[in-house]
This record gives sequence, structure tokens and C-alpha cells, in this order.
Amino acid sequence: METAVSNIFKNLAINALLGISLLVLPNTFIANKAYAACSDTAERGVDWKNCRKRNLIMEGFNFIGSDFTRADLSASDLRNTNVTDSIFVKTNLVRASLAGSIAENANFESVVASRTDFSRGNYKNSNFNKAEITRANFSGSNLENATLTKADFSRVNFFNANMKGVDLSFSNVSRSNFTSIKLDEEFSLKGSFMFLTQIESLDLSKLKGLAQWQIDMACGNDQTKLPEGLTKPANWPCEFGAQD
Repeated sequence: METAVSNIFKNLAINALLGISLLVLPNTFIANKAYAACSDTAERGVDWKNCRKRNLIMEGFNFIGSDFTRADLSASDLRNTNVTDSIFVKTNLVRASLAGSIAENANFESVVASRTDFSRGNYKNSNFNKAEITRANFSGSNLENATLTKADFSRVNFFNANMKGVDLSFSNVSRSNFTSIKLDEEFSLKGSFMFLTQIESLDLSKLKGLAQWQIDMACGNDQTKLPEGLTKPANWPCEFGAQD
């Protein structure tokens, strides 16, 4: 009788352990899989979602079609890389450098990129919607037809950038530098916050949606051309620079 009872309890214990194993194994498998992806070689189409890749030197790498969603790439060297068609949604690019990189059709939505170097890059048709990019450098870059809406681009240097077709609607461009940018009638600053934004010598005459309240807080000069119906503020040119 005792032996039969013991066998029953042993069987129950074994079944319980098997049940726990079935619950634990899938989670363990997922964790190992995530770890393996983060250790994958830096190459075209790599999947580094949620990976920590800080302070790395990856200059000149081919990352076409890669996924960096929520990855931490802060302070990493990504100069002259090719990240065409890649995903940087909510990626940390603080103090990183993408100078000279090719990033056509890339998705930078909600990216965080303070003091990041985007200079001399090609970001044609890329998406920066809701990005948090402050004190960054886009000078000399190609941003043609890029979407920069509802984003924070305060204190950003866009000097001499190609911004034809760029949509900056409802973004914060306060204290940013638009000097010598290339623009067309599709360039939009509709609803953007333009406190001390440098627009000296720009031809804005064909822009749609630009309002007097935006012009009143911006920094232009006698060479700045405005849309019909808007007037130049009496305090132009500004007495202090947009970067003060």
C-alpha cells in the first residue's frame, strides 16, 4: 500500500515538473534568441532591435535594410555607412555620428539624437516624424522630400542643406540655422515654432501656410523674401545670434 501511494506522489511530482518546464522553456528560448540577434555580425539586413551597441566604431559598414528599433547606438561611429531602407524607430543616437552616410528611405521616427552629426549625409525621402533631434548638425546634407513633422529640431544646423520638398509642419525649429538652404514651394514650415530661427536671405515668398506670428519671432534680414501679405518685423536683423 505504501509503495502504491509513493508511486502516485512520484508521478504527480514528475508531471508538475514537466508542466513547469513547458512554461519556462519558451521564455528561455526567446531570451536566447534575443541575445543571439544582438551578437550578430554588423552587416546588411542585421536585426539589432533593442540591442545595446554604444561607443562602437562601425565606419563604412553596409547596413542596408537593417532594423535598429529601440537600439542604443549612442556615441557610436556610423560615418559613411549605408543605412538605406533601415529602421531607427525610437533608436538612441545621442552623440553618434552618421556624417557622410547614405540613409535614403530610412525611418527615423521618434529617434532620439541630441548633439548628433548628420552632416553631408543623404536622407532623401526619409522619415523623421516626431523625432527628438536637438543641437545636431545636418549641414550640407540632402533632405529632399524628407518628412520632419511634429518633431523637435531646436538649435539644429541646416546650413547649406538641400531641403526641397521637406515638410517641417508643426515642428520646433527654434534657434535653428536655415542659412543658405536650398528650398522650393513644397518646403513647409506650417505651424512650426520659429523662435530666433535663422532665415536670413531666404526666399520664402512661395511658401504656403507661413503665418505672421512665426515671422515675428524669427531672425531675417532685408534680403529675406516673404509670402504676400506678410511683413518684415521692425527688429530685423536680430541683435543676437540664434545659437546664443
